[in-house]
Amino acid sequence: MTAHFDSTQHRIATLRPTKPMPEDHHLEREFYKHQNNDDYLRLLYAARSNYHASRTDWNADLIISDRSILTSLAVRWQNTKKEHMTPSQHYKQVRAQEDAIAIPDIIIQLDAPDTILLDRYIKRDRQYGQHEESLESVMNMRSSYTQLYEWLSADQTVLLLGKSIPIYCYDTAKLSVQTICQNIIDAIEQIFANINSESLAKKPYSLVH
Repeated sequence: MTAHFDSTQHRIATLRPTKPMPEDHHLEREFYKHQNNDDYLRLLYAARSNYHASRTDWNADLIISDRSILTSLAVRWQNTKKEHMTPSQHYKQVRAQEDAIAIPDIIIQLDAPDTILLDRYIKRDRQYGQHEESLESVMNMRSSYTQLYEWLSADQTVLLLGKSIPIYCYDTAKLSVQTICQNIIDAIEQIFANINSESLAKKPYSLVH
């Protein structure tokens, strides 16, 4: 995909908002001590998001990110009921912490059946995030994303965010990498075509999954 858009002379930037910050950052130094503390993790991932977003070229034609602020919304979506918060209140709380990253213009979700996702989680073979490695956790996360996407499509949310966000979902267990990449390229090219045809001022578009 990068090669394709490079060949079309579109300027591309990439963003990995959950990537660790420099190891001397005080929150990174505490990771293995507090990796199961949700309050700490909330602060850590907000700091990572702000750190990397502040170093991203937001004037690029296309910004490709492997996560977004929507990831943070989905991860704690089920907490809104426990904390008696509406989805909009949940969004505003997360947004207050992750204030450097832009709201995505396109969502690309690379999906698979629950059992395949669970198998992929386990094969990561890492020492943290092991609470995710259960079928119940996978199903809960799917439910959270489903509810999040429903909220994103509501008129009230479009007004809150200032835009609607197209969502493209691809089953990686059924479609080849080549097919998925071509579908994503086609979707992005259509957006560029719409911008040009409507003679709108060009603005950065971000792609996340």
